[in-house]
Amino acid sequence: MTTGIAASGSGSAVSALQAIQQGGTATSTSSSSTQNDSVDKDAFLKIFLAQMQHQDPLNPMDGTEFTSQLAQFSSLEQLYNVNTNLQSLQTSAGGSTRYQAMDFCGKEITAKGDQLTLDEDGSAKGQFQLQGQAECTVQVTDSSGNVVRTIPLGVLAAGQRSFSWDGLDSSGNKVASGTYSFSVNAVDGTGSSVLCDTMVTGKVTRVNLEGESPILYVGDIPINLSEVLDIATSETDSGAAAGG
Repeated sequence: MTTGIAASGSGSAVSALQAIQQGGTATSTSSSSTQNDSVDKDAFLKIFLAQMQHQDPLNPMDGTEFTSQLAQFSSLEQLYNVNTNLQSLQTSAGGSTRYQAMDFCGKEITAKGDQLTLDEDGSAKGQFQLQGQAECTVQVTDSSGNVVRTIPLGVLAAGQRSFSWDGLDSSGNKVASGTYSFSVNAVDGTGSSVLCDTMVTGKVTRVNLEGESPILYVGDIPINLSEVLDIATSETDSGAAAGG
């Protein structure tokens, strides 16, 4: 009488898995450890077929159990394919976004931030969003945190506001071109502080694609693509479009 290797049910699955592992080709220790830790869809199918081959002919598995396992395998296969397709779409979309960022070059943008680029011609501009009417004063600081210039703007209404800096320090001396930081002190009529969000504004001079997310540069100021609030087409681009 032929003796079955395993009975039906969970014992059959365990014995079948052992048979597969013992009958497999020899691999490195690290590879074997990885395969034992993760059972993919191919291993699932091998276990299923091994169960059918090694079932006890005198006590075969119930047909409904086979049907249930086939349904589970079908669902597993579909989920695997969906996951693979989603990963492919994500990779494709990510690559498309990276190269679309190159279209920002030469465009005037407004983004979240608190830095200024002082051009060689000695001018800089900044913007901020004022949450309520307030008397506003801008402080420009260098890379060491020293106050370079204080610019009073007077009483301003709520909304998006801008200011210009002529590149002079508090003593009227010309400062070196480069990157500076600014803050806005906004106070209402009662002396209470008013919320104010600072913003970076300027022309995108280059785009860095090395990281996971593209980085735009306004002069030497790095800006994440997700921080961009507004994009304006330059006059050169508008003229070219009109001429075309």
